[in-house]
Amino acid sequence: MADPQWHYYHELRPDELAECRDTSPVAYWPLGLLEHHGWHLPVGFDGIKADRICVRLAERTGGVIFPTMWWGTGGGHSEFQWTHYQPEDAVTAMLVSTTNQLISFGFRVIVLLAGHYPWQGILDRHLPSIRDDHPEISLLWGTEATIGGQDLQLPGDHAAKEETSYGLALFPELVDMEAMRHGRHESGVWPTGQMPPEKNRHPGVQFDADHPLFAQFGEDARTGSAERGEDGVSRLVQYLSHDINMSLRSQEKDQPELP
Repeated sequence: MADPQWHYYHELRPDELAECRDTSPVAYWPLGLLEHHGWHLPVGFDGIKADRICVRLAERTGGVIFPTMWWGTGGGHSEFQWTHYQPEDAVTAMLVSTTNQLISFGFRVIVLLAGHYPWQGILDRHLPSIRDDHPEISLLWGTEATIGGQDLQLPGDHAAKEETSYGLALFPELVDMEAMRHGRHESGVWPTGQMPPEKNRHPGVQFDADHPLFAQFGEDARTGSAERGEDGVSRLVQYLSHDINMSLRSQEKDQPELP
């Protein structure tokens, strides 16, 4: 049996999109952010993580992967250089309108996988009503820590042990563990030129730029490993791909027979 076919949405011509939808009506949308992720991880970590997991899923289910959503909001790193948080009403409008468009274009399973954890609140506030309006559609959403529900409960953090492990498993070429070292300085770290006052610092985040674990929240990233990350990603992919394929088969059975 041939492997399921998947493609990036934005790389397809209209006829190719229609064929892909008719063959595998699954749309994945990675939701990310541009945000400081410590000295050792790329600022696009959240979106890259979500995209790479979506690729793993699409390899099992087929379908299309939508362009990563780089604009999000919320989190404890608004004071950090290279972080871009946007107004919540702006990102919410894009989230809702695009999801409704994907439904109107005929996708029957839509997965919104958020690499940035504060996306969860926005998703939970706005997607249930869309799901209720379209009971014929399977609409799945959440972060890697929540989308599997109580069955998985994968751990998460910010640029620390867990996310570093995911990075080492999914895109090791973009991770530099040796970048976590002393001897840094504050120049270019803060847009204002100086560390933010205590009242503006998110509890638990390392704000000392000279510290190897700068910007991290969670256990020491230096204890992360590709093996740990791969274990979590593999369990998530197995769980979700099974759920998605079962949903597709169920929807096929519910389709009315042609006269």
